[in-house]
This record gives sequence, structure tokens and C-alpha cells, in this order.
Amino acid sequence: MADTVSPMGATPGAGLRGAAWLAFALLVVVVFGAAFIRFAQGDAALESAVDAARWSYRVAAIVFVLVIAGVAVLAWDELRPAARAVLGAQVALAIALTFLGRITPSSDHPLVAFGNPLGGLALVGLAWWIVLAASPPMARARPLLGGVLAAAAFAAIAALVVWTPGLAAGLAVQLAATVLLVAGVTLRYRRGE
Repeated sequence: MADTVSPMGATPGAGLRGAAWLAFALLVVVVFGAAFIRFAQGDAALESAVDAARWSYRVAAIVFVLVIAGVAVLAWDELRPAARAVLGAQVALAIALTFLGRITPSSDHPLVAFGNPLGGLALVGLAWWIVLAASPPMARARPLLGGVLAAAAFAAIAALVVWTPGLAAGLAVQLAATVLLVAGVTLRYRRGE
């Protein structure tokens, strides 16, 4: 396997990079599917689109869990200790959100209302961190700016829960929050963690 590097090496192999990118892409589908369902639900004209989004959301979530479980089992030795911790947090959060999602339709509790969208965004951030850990070295980190952008992303999603806008505005804020989070994690990330 010429493409892999020992745990002490600088960059994990291409297989891990591909799996990390796949996990990230699947989470983007999950987060936007959930947002679409949340903002379009109740609109009779979009009923079939909501059903399709619900199906896509579930398939992407299941495949995501399989991908990160595979990464955890097959690429564990390629990851640095901090990346292992992030991957473990990602698995734990995915499991917690699975249980939280089971009670979502029947609960108006603030923990449920905020937990799903904020937890989904946190999963996206963790997935992006794994993408960065599996990628070649990059420019120097700017942790303060990265933290501000990440905090802004979570604030935007929290505002969505309280505000509950229409479909277009809700998806636009979801997109902005996702971009802010990816930028924030990128700026906070330091090679070698």
C-alpha cells in the first residue's frame, strides 16, 4: 500500500481521504434534507418533495454511519490521537442523534428542537475536521477567527429554530451556517493535532 503513511507520517492515505470526503458529503445531504423537511413540512404542494427528502435523508444517514464505522475500524492506525478522538466523538454524536431523532416528531421540548439541528451541524464540523486531518498540510491556522466563524454558524442555526422562517430563507441560513462552520473549522485546524 504505497498510498498510506505510518501513524507517525504527515498524511494518511487516499482511502481515508476518500472516506472522509464521502462522510462529509453524506452529512451535507443529511443536514440539508433535515432543513428542507423542517421548513417545507405542512406545505401541501411540497408533500412529495418532503417524502423524497425524508427518504434521501435516511439513506444518507445510514450510509454515513456505515462509512464512519468503517473508517474507525479500518483506518484507526492512520489517524493521529486527536483525529481518533474527533472520530470517536463523531460516532458518539451520531448515535445520540439517532436516539434524539426517534423522539423528534412527538416532542416540542427545547432540547429536541435545538438538539437535532445543532447536533447535525456539529457532525458536519467534526466530519470536516477529519477531512482536514486526512488531507495534505495547509496554511497556518487562525484559531480566534475560526472560533468566531464556528460560533456564528451555531448561532445562525439556533436562530433558525427560534425564528422558523420560510423554506427559501431557512435553506439560505442553513447554507450560510454550513459554510461558516467549514471556514471556522478550517481556520482552527492545526496540522499535527
